[in-house]
Amino acid sequence: MARGGLNKRSLIHLIIYMYHHIKKLMYTVRVGKPDPAFGNMLLEQFGGANGELAAAMQYSIQGLNCDDPERKDLLLDIGTEELSHLEVVGTLARMHLKPIKNNRDAAFADPLIAIAGGGGVALMNSMGDAWTADYLKITGELDVDLRSNIAAEARAKIVYERLIAYTDDQGTIDTLQFLMSREITHLKAFTAALESMGKPKFSIGTIPPTAELVNQYFNDSTGVGDRGEPDARGPWNEGGDWEFVHAPAFQEFESAQAGSRATNSGLQLAETAGSSGAPKSNGKTAKTDLNSRPRLNH
Repeated sequence: MARGGLNKRSLIHLIIYMYHHIKKLMYTVRVGKPDPAFGNMLLEQFGGANGELAAAMQYSIQGLNCDDPERKDLLLDIGTEELSHLEVVGTLARMHLKPIKNNRDAAFADPLIAIAGGGGVALMNSMGDAWTADYLKITGELDVDLRSNIAAEARAKIVYERLIAYTDDQGTIDTLQFLMSREITHLKAFTAALESMGKPKFSIGTIPPTAELVNQYFNDSTGVGDRGEPDARGPWNEGGDWEFVHAPAFQEFESAQAGSRATNSGLQLAETAGSSGAPKSNGKTAKTDLNSRPRLNH
């Protein structure tokens, strides 16, 4: 008998059936007219940074590392579905790339696939860059990983949307519409899982941020741009507990020119009630030499 009351034969069966492939796609793929150039674009969702393999590996490995049994199940469920998506995207790309195998003119649409891959898909993006585990965002902090997953699903949704815009083949559009819709399904699930953890919105890790700094907004891009871009204010830098700090680097530079440079100028230049936000003087009067300021060479 094996450990846990299982005999050797039962244990072997358990190991064999941990993974099983059914020869049926999650979504039936139909292509009316193959387009090898579009097939190359589809490789972005096969072996690209926002593609299905990256998603499958990211969620599955997060799931293996997860100590929360409920959210572990979520991660492994979606990670497994992403492998199904990889199969759908790979089949779709293969159908579009198929003419490359025997057609010289079609081969010029993607010489790398034609010569190295024989007209089939490979683990690379649309530019021919090999897939890499560097694409994966895995921190071991469940709430941080869920935020990464939400962003990953949003990026994948946009990629599918752009792919739909570059094809007229209705069967291809239908397949991409299915895959795109599932990205939103996963985004909703990850968002609900994150919110259900009950953590404060900006609570990351265990060490709290410095109270004097965390609510300061540094206005480091100032002036009006060539196209009328404003020096904007909004809920991201005013109201609530925000302190608006006027161009700390530039103000510190001016203080240095005036001979009154102070450390931690960001803290001293915060906009507060009854304060102009101007740098404090050290009591000395200094002239500012305009010629000493840096000039832009045209």
